[in-house]
Amino acid sequence: MRAPGVYKLAASIGLAGAGMFAGAAVIAHTRTDSAPATAPAAGRGGADRGGEVWGEEYFPNIVLTTHEGERVRFFDDLIEGKVVAINFIYTWCPDTCPVETARMLQVARMLGDRLGDDIHFYSITIDPEHDTREVLAEFAASWKIPDGWTFLTGDERDIVLLRKKLGMRLDDVRSGDISEHTVSLLIGNQQTGRWMKRSPFENPYVLANQLGSWLHGWKRASEADRDYADAPEIRQISDGEYLFRNRCAACHTIGQGDVMELAEQRIGPDLLNVGEQRDRAWLERWIAEPDAMLEEGDPVAVALYERWNRVPMPNMRLTEKDVGALLGYIDQESRRIRDLRAAAGSREGAARQAGHAGHGQGGEHAGHAGHTARQAEETG
Repeated sequence: MRAPGVYKLAASIGLAGAGMFAGAAVIAHTRTDSAPATAPAAGRGGADRGGEVWGEEYFPNIVLTTHEGERVRFFDDLIEGKVVAINFIYTWCPDTCPVETARMLQVARMLGDRLGDDIHFYSITIDPEHDTREVLAEFAASWKIPDGWTFLTGDERDIVLLRKKLGMRLDDVRSGDISEHTVSLLIGNQQTGRWMKRSPFENPYVLANQLGSWLHGWKRASEADRDYADAPEIRQISDGEYLFRNRCAACHTIGQGDVMELAEQRIGPDLLNVGEQRDRAWLERWIAEPDAMLEEGDPVAVALYERWNRVPMPNMRLTEKDVGALLGYIDQESRRIRDLRAAAGSREGAARQAGHAGHGQGGEHAGHAGHTARQAEETG
């Protein structure tokens, strides 16, 4: 059900203004009485181009260069008539940019072959002076970015204009420090005019569902036959588990191991028993300020950086309390998995013993039967 007030306000203030609704305001293409008299005119395709507002007259059709060296225009080539996810990054970001990239990578894998077909991902640099085409190509390769996800650079003034139009630039930041940028993700369907800001810490299944179903008007039927009666009971989770799910799970697992086929699907190592494998003080500092430790050349930190494709551990500005809660959850989950494996091992051992016992009894019976048959032959 629509919320008329939000839709009217969104239509009246434009995409850039509506984007400030902290990821909750959805932009409707319906014209309302509150729309400004100076609203952009319809584009070449009228309603099929995002209604009377969100068409070619609104979006800047700037020229960008892909990480593969192709020159493209933002509206004509990247978003016209498409369902897209757009974020703004810089490749040397020590903060939450890597978390956002990791989260998008999770979603990309969930979407599978649809990425590049009816859903498109775009990551646009906010530091074009450093992030050349070659740098973006190397970045995409180090993250094992799949087809259908394009990294782009261009003229800095054009990118600033685009960020403003998309509501992805913090107007109150005047220092020019590019580290002070929004890390929100923008998803939308240009043809219908639906746009929404999302958090990089959003549940990946929710993001995949919004991109794959909601923005497509639920045209694709679900492959799974689900029933609310089979829905699992919602349980309360600890602060530590919440932090792990939102900040760590895009890059790490607990208990899945580092065998090649699993490690290839992750950005960082499995964390089972990490609280026992690493010095506690080192681990606490690594979680709190990994950028500082890498800059100092800490040997363990550098080894991890090299082992995992030179993708840096991000500084997520966690407090001492956050770090304690996070490590507490990892320790608790590690113990739970160890107990489950021990119980499974005990059951397997008992089953083997039972099998050996049965095999021994069967052998005795078979031997006795064979001996009796030979006796019968001899006496016959």
